[in-house]
Amino acid sequence: MCAKTRKFERYDVLGRIESEELSSFPGTLIDISLNGCKIHYSNPVAVSLEEEYTIKVKFTDQSLNKPITLICQPMWAKEDSGSTDIGMKFLHSPDTDTLQEYIKYLYKDSQNLGDIAHQIMDSECQFI
Repeated sequence: MCAKTRKFERYDVLGRIESEELSSFPGTLIDISLNGCKIHYSNPVAVSLEEEYTIKVKFTDQSLNKPITLICQPMWAKEDSGSTDIGMKFLHSPDTDTLQEYIKYLYKDSQNLGDIAHQIMDSECQFI
């Protein structure tokens, strides 16, 4: 789906995905938004677009200390050369509130990127 037609902004965030319903091997979170995510598996995964799946997401950036549990429905799946990419839509989940707070954190963090250039340009050297 084209980024211009997306309802919510996606953030490139890495994480570990665990879902026994999908695969006995962990997957990798590629990106996330308020209403969905993209998951990559290094192995073939049989996905039903009519089923709901429970996933646990552990973010690699350590901004959340514990995994969040989300209930998802696959919107698309693509298998290529033995690996599988899945586009998930989030349904009402036990950790929906935590996801919303995390997305707010990602949004604020993305807005602060311009501040870095400002800090570098206006900084003074300090010798210790």
